[in-house]
Amino acid sequence: MKKTKKWDYQAYEDKEGKKKTIHSRIGEKKYHYDKIPAGFVIHHIDWDKDNNQYFNLILLHRKDHKRIHLTKSLIIKSVQPSKEDK
Repeated sequence: MKKTKKWDYQAYEDKEGKKKTIHSRIGEKKYHYDKIPAGFVIHHIDWDKDNNQYFNLILLHRKDHKRIHLTKSLIIKSVQPSKEDK
């Protein structure tokens, strides 16, 4: 695995040579997905892009993620991806 950067996040190159962010891969494992569902992202709770610890990552809907970055607040509604999102 070759370490690199993607959008200023820690990343790696997969077998096909595509850059993947490390925090997204950890989030996929944490939430038991092969791929993060469409419309969702993995967010760093403490805002530190280099802190990819399991407990520091949370699955959020893109709208909630945008709201968090605009308001600098982590108060969100609980949303679960539907079966169709997997």
